[in-house]
Amino acid sequence: MTIYAIVNNMIEGGAAVTDSPAVWTIVSGASILQGGNPFFVPDFAKRFEARLALAVKIAKLGKGIAPRFAYRYAGAAAPCILFTAADKLDDLRRHGLPWTPALSYDKCIALGNFRDIEFSEIDKSLVTLRLETPDSHTESALNQESLKPDITEAIRAISVDNTLKTGDIILLGVSAEGPEIEPGQKAILSLNGEETLRFNIR
Repeated sequence: MTIYAIVNNMIEGGAAVTDSPAVWTIVSGASILQGGNPFFVPDFAKRFEARLALAVKIAKLGKGIAPRFAYRYAGAAAPCILFTAADKLDDLRRHGLPWTPALSYDKCIALGNFRDIEFSEIDKSLVTLRLETPDSHTESALNQESLKPDITEAIRAISVDNTLKTGDIILLGVSAEGPEIEPGQKAILSLNGEETLRFNIR
């Protein structure tokens, strides 16, 4: 399984590149936090943010996929958090270095349960995150306006020089920022108003 994270929103001046061809980075398959297990905040950076995305699962093998055929290749989606080492990412950007150390490490992706979804509805999806503590809560959302480039462009662009395989995952619309996380919080992740995952942050 390969995980492709679309990072157009995260590029400086992201609004200007949102509608441009998809830009992606590959995230390790070991990055997935198994459902319900707690996320342990790592110690290799000082600030971690919960960046929201929509995870789309690839349904069949394909390469060089024309936009008019993209609908054949995806039919399930899930809400997603990419726990990003924000201060490390800022430092990598300043030095013109690859972003991978800030985005791809063990257990950095929390995935809700995948749901079958009509291809035409993928880009209309709403991902929401609620972070709770005993004293307060914060809510974040990723709506369809953030899911650009859309799933058709993401499939087209990735498949130009990569073979998409059954079970591969595309993280669509990874947000440019997110709430800072800290031990003691509970995360509740939903897709289109339906809760699909809750877990503790330690």
